Amino acid sequence: MGPVELLNSIKLPFEIPLLLHPPIVHFAIAIPVIVLLLEIANLIVKRKCVGVISSLLLLLATLIYFAAFFTGKTDGSEAYALLSHDGQAELKEHKLLGLYLVYGISLLFILKLIIAAINNKIAKIVFTLLVAIFVGFALKQGKDGGELVYKYGANVQAVSTMDDKIMELEDELDSCKSELKKAKETKPAPAQSTTTVPKAEENAPEQTEPVEQKETASTPAEPKAAAPAPTTQSEPSTIEEKAQEALKQIKGEIEKTTEENSTENAQENNTTEHEGH
Repeated sequence: MGPVELLNSIKLPFEIPLLLHPPIVHFAIAIPVIVLLLEIANLIVKRKCVGVISSLLLLLATLIYFAAFFTGKTDGSEAYALLSHDGQAELKEHKLLGLYLVYGISLLFILKLIIAAINNKIAKIVFTLLVAIFVGFALKQGKDGGELVYKYGANVQAVSTMDDKIMELEDELDSCKSELKKAKETKPAPAQSTTTVPKAEENAPEQTEPVEQKETASTPAEPKAAAPAPTTQSEPSTIEEKAQEALKQIKGEIEKTTEENSTENAQENNTTEHEGH
C-alpha cells in the first residue's frame, strides 16, 4: 500500500460534520506563511526563541493539515455527485494535492527538529527555501479550493436547491411532452350512420349539401387555428423561469390539440346527422 492509499484508507472512529473544511483551511494557509516569515527573520536575528516558535507553529500546522484533509474528504464526498464532469476532475486533483501537502508539512516538521539540533546555517537556508516552496503549493491549493466553490458550486446550498428544482421541472417537462405526443397521435373515430340513404335521393344536389354544411361548420374553427401563439413579454432571466415558460408553451399546445380534436369530432357528428336526414 502506497503512502497515498495509506492516508486515504484511514477511517476515523467518529463522524465529521459537514462544512468544517472552509474555516480550517484558512489556518492551513496562514500558518506556513507565518513560519516562512519567522525563518527568514531568524536567518538575520539568530534567536533561539524564534526557532522554538517556528517549530511549535509547524507542529500546529501538521495537526491542522490532517484535520483539513479529513474534513475536506467529508465535504468532497457530499459535493462530488452534484458537480459537473470538470468539477469532479478538479476535486480529485484538489484531494491528491492535499495528500501531498499533509506529507510535506509532516516532513518539514521533522526536518526542523533535525536542523535545530545540528544548528547549521546552510541547512537553515535550505530549510527556508523548502518552506517557501511549500507555501507556494499551499497557496495554489487555496486557489483551487476557491474555484471549486465559486466556479463549480461545491457545497453551495443555493446550487443544490436549484439542481433539485431543475430536476423537478425536467420531470414535469417530460410528462407534458408525452401528453402532447399522445394528444397529437389520438385521431377522432369516424362515426358510422345507422340509417341508409335511399338510392333515389342520392343525386348531385343532395351530395353537395353535406359538403357545403361541412364547410359552413368548419368556419368557426378557423379563427381558433389562426389565433397567434402566446408570446412572452420579456426574456426569462433564470433557468427556472425558462423551464416554466417551456412548460406553459407545451401545455398550451396540448390544450390546442385537444380543442382541435373536439372540433373535428363535432364536425363529423354534424355531417353524419345531415347524411341520415
